[in-house]
Amino acid sequence: MKAFSSIDEGLLIEGLEYTIGINDGTVFNRVIFKGTKSFNGKPMMCFETQHKSQLSVNPSYHSFTIEENDQFPQPEDFNHNNKEKPQDG
Repeated sequence: MKAFSSIDEGLLIEGLEYTIGINDGTVFNRVIFKGTKSFNGKPMMCFETQHKSQLSVNPSYHSFTIEENDQFPQPEDFNHNNKEKPQDG
């Protein structure tokens, strides 16, 4: 059996923004890859949306991934644990 840590074979990088599609035609635009988790013994790819919703995708339903290269939003915009930095001025 393949080790869980190598399920994605390094194709997705934590903290980067992607558009992903699943095999029923649903597309999730501009989501941040947060890593993988095991759910009932099955590997799941975990993402966070711009509205801070959590999205988990079973790799067997995954059909495509497009890496986003735009400037907005940045991965730090999706991190719940960061405190807002005071603005200069």
